[in-house]
Amino acid sequence: MSVAAKLIRLAVTGSILGSAGGSKPNFCFDSQHRKIKHPVYSADEVKVLSKIHTKDRVVFITIDDGVTVSDGLAKFIDEKQLPITTFALAGELWRNRDWFMQRSNMTFENHTNTHAHMTLIKPEQQIFEICRASQVIKNATGERPVFFRPPGGSWNEEVRESVGRSGIKYLLMWNVQIYKGRTSMSGRKSLGPGDIILLHYTPSLENDLKILLTKMKQAGLRPALLRDYLF
Repeated sequence: MSVAAKLIRLAVTGSILGSAGGSKPNFCFDSQHRKIKHPVYSADEVKVLSKIHTKDRVVFITIDDGVTVSDGLAKFIDEKQLPITTFALAGELWRNRDWFMQRSNMTFENHTNTHAHMTLIKPEQQIFEICRASQVIKNATGERPVFFRPPGGSWNEEVRESVGRSGIKYLLMWNVQIYKGRTSMSGRKSLGPGDIILLHYTPSLENDLKILLTKMKQAGLRPALLRDYLF
């Protein structure tokens, strides 16, 4: 195993679970086996959002996975000064942490550790996926994530409970997607205030962002960070 692979493995295996007398874990430990102080929310307290209710003429750019990044993409994002909420997989964020940490207007949120299909795994596995990813994000960026997005949008009330037990209050979905040049807006013809837009770190991302910026200009909208509207 290479040195880089060992570092990735160390970073990505940096959290485990704990429980306080119950069958389900309800807090995370760090790599030193120290309990991580975080709030625990009930399923009802975890807010599931696919749109932000605001009168401001803003939309929210969210980008998932983190597999494909490049100098060209960095230049485009930086020149346009785009505020971006990134939901990168834990390992991809760690591998590309130098690239990500150079972006000045970006936050880093939880998208699980292994891109697990959350409704197909047990609650303790769900919490493990979230806790481990949160710890890797903390190791890479110095901050714990405050939002969770389930891969493929796969969630139910059990997943919602696991999100709360892992110390996260917001489960973020989306209502617009742009992928490989194609836009899905649930039958609408234009963007609107508060839209949460899903994109992916793929080779087509720069072109997808150009499409988005054109649609935003047509609708008289500007991008904003989700954290600025939910905290």
